[in-house]
This record gives sequence, structure tokens and C-alpha cells, in this order.
Amino acid sequence: MLAARYGFVNAVHNRLRNSGLPLQRPRRIFRGSRLGVPGLRLGALLHRGLLAGVACVGVGGVALLFGLPSDLFGRAPVPAGAVTAEPQQVAVVDGGTLRLHDTVVRLNGVAAPARGRTCADGQGAGYDCGAAASAALAELVRDHRVACKLSGHDRAGLAQGVCEAGGTELNRALVAAGWARADIPGLGAVEATARADRLGLWRNGADPSF
Repeated sequence: MLAARYGFVNAVHNRLRNSGLPLQRPRRIFRGSRLGVPGLRLGALLHRGLLAGVACVGVGGVALLFGLPSDLFGRAPVPAGAVTAEPQQVAVVDGGTLRLHDTVVRLNGVAAPARGRTCADGQGAGYDCGAAASAALAELVRDHRVACKLSGHDRAGLAQGVCEAGGTELNRALVAAGWARADIPGLGAVEATARADRLGLWRNGADPSF
């Protein structure tokens, strides 16, 4: 049976050759493997698998970030009790904020203008009252060891407390010098005296808002 079929094919081939018609070797057509799944090529499977892998890695990365402790991103837990620092470990953040080691402490009961804030001096001229308040606090802590008694945290989550440098309470001294408003009743009389004497922010009768 097989030999007869083979002979028939040869006969047809010889007849075509003798007819003068050009003979071409049949071309093989290679198709992508479908892996037994109708209509789905290997390249598509690989592409989809790669996208799925990237998506899984992204979701896992987000979950890992949310699972990390928040102090890795610059917000350390608020310490309890007290914190002290030597002069070289003290930095002035602004007129009402200090950094002791890695702890940022807000002076409790003090509202000072932020750095870059412009205030009127009572005669129509403007000046950087934020820088002036920061300079006043820097002068109070210069070359002194600073100790702060902490009392919780402010609305921004920063530690707050009463700080002392060289035997001087910084919270009261800053308000007394006129470079901060009193934010608690206990310092109201101190602010009133600074206003009456036209010190700091209140010079020339100014009443800046910040």
C-alpha cells in the first residue's frame, strides 16, 4: 500500500517535470506554539506572565512600605520625660522650635513667626520677623547646654515642652523679649509687658499677625 502510494507520487512528479512547469520546493510554515490553549501564542503568554509578575512586585512593595515603622521616614516617636543636649548638638529650627540630637522640640506656650515670614515694623516698613525671632532664640541657647521637660506633643505630632539654657527658661525669655506671642494664659502678662515696652515684634507699636 505504502509502496503504491510512493510510486504514484513519483509518477506525478516526473510528469510535472516533463511538462516543463517550474517546480519549487514546498515551504514549511512555522507557527508559534499554542501550548494546547486555543488562540493563545507562546509570546502572548510570556508577555502576560511578565506583566503579572511586575504587578505582583509593585503590590508587594506598597504593602511593605505601609508595614514599615514611620520613624524610618524621619518622624521618630515622641520621647517621654526629658531630653538634654550639649551646645554642639543643639540647632535652632525657627523662633519657637529646637532640635536636640534627633529630637525636634516645640517650645510649649510660644507662638513665633516661621522663617521667611515678613512683618510690618509699625512704620510701614517690612522685615523678616521669622529670621529675627530665630536669631533671638539662637542667642539664648548659644554655648549653653539645653534641657527640655517634655509634655506630650503638638498638633503636628512634634514633642513639646519647657526648655532651659544657662539657667534661663527659653519659653518665657522669648516672649519677654517680644519675639513670640504667648500661646497659654501663664505667659499672657509677659507678652503684655513686651507690648507695652515695644520690644521685638511690637516695636514702633506694630501688631503683626502670623
